[in-house]
Amino acid sequence: MKWIFAILLVINLLFFAVMQLGSSRSHEPMPGHEPVQAEKIKLLAESRTAPELVLAMTETPGAKPAEAAAGPAKPEICLEWGIFSGDRLKQVALALENLKLGDKLSQHKIEKSDGYWVYIMPRKTLLEAQSKADELKKMGVQESFIVRENSKWQYAISLGIFSTEEAAAKFLDQLRERGVKSALSGPRSMGAEAAAFQVRDTSDSMTATLTKLKLSFPGSELKAVECRKSAGEKP
Repeated sequence: MKWIFAILLVINLLFFAVMQLGSSRSHEPMPGHEPVQAEKIKLLAESRTAPELVLAMTETPGAKPAEAAAGPAKPEICLEWGIFSGDRLKQVALALENLKLGDKLSQHKIEKSDGYWVYIMPRKTLLEAQSKADELKKMGVQESFIVRENSKWQYAISLGIFSTEEAAAKFLDQLRERGVKSALSGPRSMGAEAAAFQVRDTSDSMTATLTKLKLSFPGSELKAVECRKSAGEKP
């Protein structure tokens, strides 16, 4: 009986040992299930939302607004007709008034010397001046104008108006080749009452109308220029 009791005791001891061994292994972490280490946890910065990312991609440093890229506006172009004074100024103003241009028409004074002209010195009477003009036509000079206003240039004969001294001198040489020996060139000063007109319309029809009207006022000049600013316009 004693040996049976000894065998049972050994069996119990072995069973207890096996149970203890299994309990100790149950506390070991399974692969892939290691405990979280709080000291190694780091919070990631808040990510941008989709709209913010799109905005960041479209913003380019130094980019200019669309209107700035377009560049400065081009200046407005007008037709300028001049230069007139005295009775001739009144005649041109009346002719332009008949065109009913309204706000498209403006007039500005020219108080200083404006360009250069080729001319023949004043004759003593209108009859002498007209006789000289007829003589010039026979020599091939079709355009001439007799200055009629009461000034030191009364009954002088204007043959052309030019923006530069060189252009006036060149035309004078051409006249002398035709035999016109009495013509001169020099600065053109019309005085404080001289004026020119501007028309804010450069269409083909308006250009043709003014060109035709200009034939009635020989010696005048019609050209395209940058429009002058009126008193109510910002520079």
